[in-house]
Amino acid sequence: MIRGQAVSAAVMLEVGRALSCENRLNLLMALTEGEATVSELVDYTGTSQPNVSNHLAVLRSVGLVASERSGRTVRYELASPEVGNLVKALMAVAEDRELTGRT
Repeated sequence: MIRGQAVSAAVMLEVGRALSCENRLNLLMALTEGEATVSELVDYTGTSQPNVSNHLAVLRSVGLVASERSGRTVRYELASPEVGNLVKALMAVAEDRELTGRT
């Protein structure tokens, strides 16, 4: 059996939907640099706090992002190294398309 065939297409589709939003991709790219608070992610993306929080909830619901509370502060990070690899691979594909002029 090919690795990954045990994963249902429906779950992969949920992850794909979560990745299909520019704001969520920007959050994931920010988190490839390390963990961050909502305030830091608001500064990074230029998006409102409620918007960032809602997008983080979506990313958390599909297992792309994890959070940890410390007092009143919640820090977010990529859920696994595989998520980081996925985001970096998407960034490389996009960069290649930009460099070659393919759209």
